Amino acid sequence: MAEKGILFDMDKCIACRACQVACKQWNELPAEKTTFFAATGGYQNPIGLSPKTYTLVKFYEVPKADKLRWLFRVQRCLHCVDPACVKACPVEPVKAMTHVKELGIVYVNQDLCIGCGACHEYCPWNIPQIDDTIGKSTKCTFCVDRVTNGLKPACAKACPTGAITFGDYAKVLDMARKAKDRLAQKGRNPVIYGEKELNTGTHKIYVLPEPLDFYPDLPKSPKVSEDLGLFRELLRPLGKLTLTASLVGLVIAKVRQSKEKQEV
Repeated sequence: MAEKGILFDMDKCIACRACQVACKQWNELPAEKTTFFAATGGYQNPIGLSPKTYTLVKFYEVPKADKLRWLFRVQRCLHCVDPACVKACPVEPVKAMTHVKELGIVYVNQDLCIGCGACHEYCPWNIPQIDDTIGKSTKCTFCVDRVTNGLKPACAKACPTGAITFGDYAKVLDMARKAKDRLAQKGRNPVIYGEKELNTGTHKIYVLPEPLDFYPDLPKSPKVSEDLGLFRELLRPLGKLTLTASLVGLVIAKVRQSKEKQEV
């Protein structure tokens, strides 16, 4: 099976949240108590990703010509080509953060996960969330159970406008470039996000109809923390011990402390 990708053409998004609902339904994620008018004062709901929400439609209010204009973005794991979360996962020899390279999918094997949070710590977007009730990491799985059985991810199947398109990775990249050209011809200032981020790119590709300044929570130049090497180095002497979330947490705290000293 060929390497896969998903295109998010955000100019086509109407914020219907069909993807958000389909994700919850397929993954059997429980509802969570939220407030319609979130802390930002806008219509986004819930406020962020959580162990109960793998996919979130984000709302951006953009002032333009004395009016407010809506921009939308689907937030979720980007499934990096070279995922930092996999490198950070301390579980050996088989990683709990599983990378199916031939498909471009990264998912959590919760049978192996110890809930240490290293994946969240070193993800440039801090996507993985720790479910404290089960002590495991959670995130978008790219619907690996559907894709490996010849089905589309639930979000792509549910999208009514064609804003979410699933297919072979090379085709998705080509579609992204054509979508960018289409928007540019309409006088927009589109950006492809995910094609070159982290140098290797991601398997979830955005075409944003406006520059990144309009999406303040999306890193313009996402980077994997330089502390990842130190984290792995400090873990090495613990190789023969049974790793726990608390033990790895102490290592993460040590890395943070070392970084703070260097910044003084």
